[in-house]
Amino acid sequence: MKYLKIAFIRIVLSFFGANMISALITASTSFESIPVFFTIIFMGLLYYGLTLYVNNRT
Repeated sequence: MKYLKIAFIRIVLSFFGANMISALITASTSFESIPVFFTIIFMGLLYYGLTLYVNNRT
């Protein structure tokens, strides 16, 4: 997990994860006007979670 220490890798992983979550939400609901909001919120949460994971593993 040494690659997770690089901030850019955590940003990219959280971006892809947030897009997948956002796509699942917009596919199962009729909220098609706010996927950008979901992407930003979930990207922040996933980045924060990955940062906590990296800091606790070392």
